[in-house]
Amino acid sequence: MNSACIDSNVIIKYYAGDHEARRALEPVISGEITGFINNIIFSEVVFILLKLLANMNAYELKKKPQIIKDIIKNINKQVTFLREYFVELEINEDVKQMALAVMGQYGLLPNDALIAATCRQHGIDTIITFDEDFKRVPWLKVTP
Repeated sequence: MNSACIDSNVIIKYYAGDHEARRALEPVISGEITGFINNIIFSEVVFILLKLLANMNAYELKKKPQIIKDIIKNINKQVTFLREYFVELEINEDVKQMALAVMGQYGLLPNDALIAATCRQHGIDTIITFDEDFKRVPWLKVTP
Protein backbone atom coordinates (compact mmCIF):
# COMPACT_ATOMS: atom_id res chain seq x y z
CA MET A 1 0.00 0.00 0.00
CA ASN A 2 1.64 3.22 -1.20
CA SER A 3 -1.38 5.42 -0.70
CA ALA A 4 -4.70 5.44 1.15
CA CYS A 5 -7.68 7.66 1.69
CA ILE A 6 -8.01 8.66 5.33
CA ASP A 7 -11.56 8.94 6.65
CA SER A 8 -12.55 11.72 9.04
CA ASN A 9 -13.32 9.31 11.90
CA VAL A 10 -9.67 8.18 12.01
CA ILE A 11 -8.41 11.76 12.05
CA ILE A 12 -10.82 12.80 14.82
CA LYS A 13 -9.88 9.75 16.91
CA TYR A 14 -6.21 10.55 16.27
CA TYR A 15 -6.77 14.07 17.64
CA ALA A 16 -8.43 12.52 20.70
CA GLY A 17 -5.38 10.33 21.36
CA ASP A 18 -6.92 7.00 20.31
CA HIS A 19 -4.15 4.38 20.08
CA GLU A 20 -5.66 2.48 17.16
CA ALA A 21 -6.03 5.69 15.16
CA ARG A 22 -2.45 6.66 15.97
CA ARG A 23 -1.21 3.27 14.73
CA ALA A 24 -3.33 3.58 11.61
CA LEU A 25 -1.92 7.02 10.76
CA GLU A 26 1.68 6.24 11.66
CA PRO A 27 2.64 5.23 8.09
CA VAL A 28 1.14 8.46 6.74
CA ILE A 29 2.88 10.66 9.28
CA SER A 30 6.20 8.90 8.70
CA GLY A 31 5.85 9.35 4.93
CA GLU A 32 5.73 5.61 4.26
CA ILE A 33 2.39 6.04 2.49
CA THR A 34 0.63 9.04 1.01
CA GLY A 35 -2.61 9.93 2.77
CA PHE A 36 -5.42 11.44 0.74
CA ILE A 37 -8.54 13.32 1.79
CA ASN A 38 -11.14 15.26 -0.14
CA ASN A 39 -13.06 18.39 0.81
CA ILE A 40 -15.82 16.25 2.35
CA ILE A 41 -13.33 14.75 4.81
CA PHE A 42 -11.83 18.19 5.51
CA SER A 43 -15.32 19.58 6.20
CA GLU A 44 -16.33 16.64 8.40
CA VAL A 45 -13.17 16.96 10.51
CA VAL A 46 -13.65 20.70 11.07
CA PHE A 47 -17.38 20.27 11.72
CA ILE A 48 -16.86 17.47 14.25
CA LEU A 49 -14.15 19.48 15.99
CA LEU A 50 -16.54 22.44 16.27
CA LYS A 51 -19.27 20.28 17.80
CA LEU A 52 -16.90 18.54 20.20
CA LEU A 53 -15.13 21.67 21.37
CA ALA A 54 -18.39 23.60 21.76
CA ASN A 55 -20.09 20.59 23.34
CA MET A 56 -23.16 21.39 21.24
CA ASN A 57 -25.09 19.75 18.46
CA ALA A 58 -25.19 21.33 15.01
CA TYR A 59 -28.53 23.06 15.56
CA GLU A 60 -27.37 24.71 18.80
CA LEU A 61 -24.02 25.66 17.31
CA LYS A 62 -25.62 27.26 14.26
CA LYS A 63 -27.32 29.76 16.56
CA LYS A 64 -24.05 30.79 18.22
CA PRO A 65 -21.75 32.25 15.56
CA GLN A 66 -19.40 33.79 18.13
CA ILE A 67 -18.61 30.34 19.52
CA ILE A 68 -17.76 29.16 15.99
CA LYS A 69 -15.48 32.20 15.52
CA ASP A 70 -13.74 31.54 18.83
CA ILE A 71 -13.21 27.84 18.17
CA ILE A 72 -11.90 28.36 14.64
CA LYS A 73 -9.16 30.60 16.06
CA ASN A 74 -8.07 27.72 18.30
CA ILE A 75 -7.93 24.79 15.87
CA ASN A 76 -5.03 25.98 13.73
CA LYS A 77 -2.92 23.06 14.89
CA GLN A 78 -5.49 20.53 13.68
CA VAL A 79 -6.04 22.31 10.36
CA THR A 80 -2.29 22.56 9.82
CA PHE A 81 -2.04 18.82 10.48
CA LEU A 82 -4.61 18.18 7.72
CA ARG A 83 -2.72 20.34 5.25
CA GLU A 84 0.71 19.00 6.19
CA TYR A 85 0.08 15.25 6.13
CA PHE A 86 -2.72 14.76 3.60
CA VAL A 87 -3.12 15.52 -0.07
CA GLU A 88 -6.58 16.91 -0.81
CA LEU A 89 -8.25 15.58 -3.93
CA GLU A 90 -10.90 17.44 -5.89
CA ILE A 91 -14.49 16.41 -6.26
CA ASN A 92 -15.44 17.08 -9.88
CA GLU A 93 -18.57 16.32 -11.89
CA ASP A 94 -17.38 12.79 -12.69
CA VAL A 95 -16.96 12.07 -8.99
CA LYS A 96 -20.42 13.46 -8.23
CA GLN A 97 -22.04 11.28 -10.89
CA MET A 98 -20.13 8.24 -9.67
CA ALA A 99 -21.18 9.01 -6.09
CA LEU A 100 -24.83 8.85 -7.09
CA ALA A 101 -24.20 5.45 -8.68
CA VAL A 102 -22.37 4.29 -5.54
CA MET A 103 -25.33 5.35 -3.40
CA GLY A 104 -27.71 3.43 -5.63
CA GLN A 105 -25.54 0.34 -5.84
CA TYR A 106 -24.08 0.03 -2.34
CA GLY A 107 -26.45 2.05 -0.17
CA LEU A 108 -23.89 4.55 1.11
CA LEU A 109 -24.89 7.95 2.41
CA PRO A 110 -23.85 10.95 0.26
CA ASN A 111 -20.62 11.90 2.03
CA ASP A 112 -19.35 8.32 2.12
CA ALA A 113 -20.35 7.84 -1.52
CA LEU A 114 -18.39 10.97 -2.47
CA ILE A 115 -15.38 9.64 -0.59
CA ALA A 116 -15.62 6.23 -2.28
CA ALA A 117 -16.08 7.83 -5.70
CA THR A 118 -13.10 10.12 -5.12
CA CYS A 119 -11.00 7.05 -4.36
CA ARG A 120 -12.20 5.31 -7.51
CA GLN A 121 -11.59 8.38 -9.69
CA HIS A 122 -8.02 8.75 -8.41
CA GLY A 123 -7.06 5.05 -8.38
CA ILE A 124 -6.94 4.74 -4.58
CA ASP A 125 -7.86 1.23 -3.48
CA THR A 126 -7.37 1.51 0.29
CA ILE A 127 -9.27 3.52 2.87
CA ILE A 128 -8.22 3.86 6.48
CA THR A 129 -11.50 4.09 8.37
CA PHE A 130 -13.48 2.77 11.30
CA ASP A 131 -16.66 2.94 9.20
CA GLU A 132 -17.81 -0.57 8.27
CA ASP A 133 -20.05 0.79 5.48
CA PHE A 134 -17.05 1.09 3.17
CA LYS A 135 -16.70 -2.71 3.23
CA ARG A 136 -19.68 -2.83 0.86
CA VAL A 137 -17.63 -1.10 -1.84
CA PRO A 138 -15.79 -3.82 -3.78
CA TRP A 139 -12.92 -1.66 -5.02
CA LEU A 140 -11.94 -0.48 -1.54
CA LYS A 141 -9.77 -2.36 0.91
CA VAL A 142 -10.80 -1.21 4.38
CA THR A 143 -8.13 -0.96 7.04
CA PRO A 144 -7.34 -1.13 9.98
